Amino acid sequence: MSEQNVPEWFTRAIAAPAESHFAEVDGTPIHYLSWNVGDNSKPALLFAHGFRAHARWWSFIAPFFLSRFRIVSMDFAGMGDSGSRSEYTPLGFVRDIVGVLDHAGFDKATLVGHSFGGGRVARACAEVPDRVSRAVIIDSHMRLTDEKRSTRPFEIGPRRVYPTFEAARARFRLVPPENRTAPYILDYVARHSLKEADGGWTWKFDAQLIPKHDDTKATDILARIKAPVTFIYGDASAIVSRKHAHEIVRHIANARGPIAIPESHHHVLLDQPLSLVSALRATLY
Repeated sequence: MSEQNVPEWFTRAIAAPAESHFAEVDGTPIHYLSWNVGDNSKPALLFAHGFRAHARWWSFIAPFFLSRFRIVSMDFAGMGDSGSRSEYTPLGFVRDIVGVLDHAGFDKATLVGHSFGGGRVARACAEVPDRVSRAVIIDSHMRLTDEKRSTRPFEIGPRRVYPTFEAARARFRLVPPENRTAPYILDYVARHSLKEADGGWTWKFDAQLIPKHDDTKATDILARIKAPVTFIYGDASAIVSRKHAHEIVRHIANARGPIAIPESHHHVLLDQPLSLVSALRATLY
């Protein structure tokens, strides 16, 4: 990553020492990063990424919370540096969250999830309420009616192998594509999205990663949530409209928001990282 036009806050954040760990969940190694987890005087905070993303999407966000929390950022099964599975189920991803909490020594934690990760956070709130102190869900679509299931996140071409790292890096794209992400942030997450493979470089996510649809109604899941939940969304998001954000909040008993992040599309943590940090601080402190 070129240092040209990279602000000091970003350089300082990604330089914060993070340790890499693996928790075994249902026979699959689940990777996560940790910051100051040995400080038992602080409450726990877990960050969960979006679909086909990885733990380092949070590497320039998490360090802003080190004065208050012990922090982990996880890779779900089939994504990032975690192992793959023959089948990806809604409850399997919840077990990934619980497995990371157990391995890190967290009895309870605040859960923060973006997009796909926000949906898994909501399900964890419903399934394992004793492990969740509170939650923040960021720009996650919830199917609240009998509307047709959206397949947009899965309408992505096959995982290709590129001859060089540079060729692969040049093909990195966000889905949906609308974004205001600074080049240095896009470069950082792209570089950590790649791995070496036979014949060159390819994406880290499992080529067979198609999660099974959750037959449990989102409204039933949201109604079971007892922990305090804050909902945040991008004001220009193609995934969560203002109306949909308000509908989600209406179905959660102890909800705050929705909070719109100005000048942001769906990838809020990439588009407006410092605005998101401010919103999270206002919510969590």
